[in-house]
Amino acid sequence: MIKRIYISTLAFNKWNLINISNTIKKHKISGIDLAPLTLFKTWKNFEKNLIFFKKKILLHKIKINSIQGIFFKKKYNLFLSTPKKISDIRAHLNKIIKISKLLGINKIIIGSSNFRDKKNLSRSKADKKFIKFFSTFKKTLKKNKIFFCLEVIPEEYNESYIFSLSHMVDIINKINSANIKINFDTSLFHFNKFDFNQFYKNKDKIKNIQISQKNFKNFKRISKNNKKFLKKLKKIKSHNSISLEMILKSSKQTEIDDSIMKIKEYLN
Repeated sequence: MIKRIYISTLAFNKWNLINISNTIKKHKISGIDLAPLTLFKTWKNFEKNLIFFKKKILLHKIKINSIQGIFFKKKYNLFLSTPKKISDIRAHLNKIIKISKLLGINKIIIGSSNFRDKKNLSRSKADKKFIKFFSTFKKTLKKNKIFFCLEVIPEEYNESYIFSLSHMVDIINKINSANIKINFDTSLFHFNKFDFNQFYKNKDKIKNIQISQKNFKNFKRISKNNKKFLKKLKKIKSHNSISLEMILKSSKQTEIDDSIMKIKEYLN
């Protein structure tokens, strides 16, 4: 049974925390997935106001499920970077770990097609570099009780590297860390035949689940594959929470309300 529903701040389009909190309370959902630059202008601005932000989060009793969009407005590419740039990427991720610990967040979603655009690099060489880089975080993540959730992104969303669940599973197995898992987004079902078995047989490697519509539209009309997935998900005990992934430019209250109500109606 799915007990907890979260919604990404990508849906709120720079709303303030009071309005976000009111929406959470109105619909009795569990909280948010935090994309920092939906609430702050720059990373510097976010870090500078972090203590104040934590106080406001506590004041409004907002639970944060995960932090995402961590490479937004960052010109990082893991495969084309110099040693100095790799060091910068590592420093940024360590900063995100510290921010997450301060805010009581235990999941860091890592997607971003730009960050892992392998260009002309072979898959085997890219795998080697990717595994080596993320393996360096194993001790830090374990110490801080935080998870990296690496996301599979459909090829149709301009992803050139990890666009199949089987490939990500192989990567996760080779990294071999209890704190590096998979972020499963149902966008995988938008362009391929629905196959819940690929989720079920790897459920122990999946730490976070995001439900999205094609092109991250609202949930007024839930897609057939999302309905199939949620129906199956309700029957297993290993995962009891989901996050709604919407990118709404207008951020109309009715559009958000309708989406949350539709999902809750379907899950009841």
